[in-house]
Amino acid sequence: MPYKVNDPDAPERPVIDDEQLKRMMNAKTPGFFERNRFRLVTIVLIALNVIVFAAEAAISLLAGARMGVSLDIPTRVLVDMGAMYAPLVQAGELFRFVTPMFLHMDLMHLGFNMVALFSVGEVLERVLGRGNFLALYFVGGITGNAVSYMADVLAGGMPTVSAGASTSVFALFVAVALLGVLHKGNRHVFAQYSKSMLTIIGINVVYTFLVPGISVSGHLGGALGGLIAMFMIPAKNLRVPLPARVVVAVLWVAAMAWVVASPWVLGA
Repeated sequence: MPYKVNDPDAPERPVIDDEQLKRMMNAKTPGFFERNRFRLVTIVLIALNVIVFAAEAAISLLAGARMGVSLDIPTRVLVDMGAMYAPLVQAGELFRFVTPMFLHMDLMHLGFNMVALFSVGEVLERVLGRGNFLALYFVGGITGNAVSYMADVLAGGMPTVSAGASTSVFALFVAVALLGVLHKGNRHVFAQYSKSMLTIIGINVVYTFLVPGISVSGHLGGALGGLIAMFMIPAKNLRVPLPARVVVAVLWVAAMAWVVASPWVLGA
């Protein structure tokens, strides 16, 4: 019942002190993990990339490198930390199909990739699920590095050094585009979302072809990996029959095994 503020007959109102008010406000404010529950894997991946880049910079400084404002990482440091370098893969260092996904050549390289990852990570993590999203990231990255490796071996000449999360990022771009085709529902909504991402995708494509030293084969291989992963991961929201997933998975594993074991590719 309404009552006047100065009415002596009005019932006594509870008085909330400052501490109680703060507790009430904090109780209504969601925590960090609750606010980011649909992009936890995305945040972890970004954090790992940033931490590894900080380690690259620290090692470079300890080695006496002059990196400047852009923090250009010396090639020697990149190779020592696991960048893609065909001769060392041929020597048996197969971990280089994975480690380049977390290495970057300079601050701009890191920034471009992390902005792109953050832009598409949440929607993919929400739609596909955390495990499937992580599988997409690694399948795309490994495929991109494998294609980059093969292109380097087949081209002959001086081997190149490549690194960057962009192999995985291009896989995520393709995955976003395919949501408008493969998602069981709301395909129109996802098609519109894909169109809204064209600017970010376009900037990264231009960056790929115009900036010297970027591995075009790695980016294209990452895009191929994204296509493969979307027909392979067991996401319930995708219209991909189980037999098709099994076939694609078997073919992908066989292709990766061939890249690793073939005497022709390894130059044996």
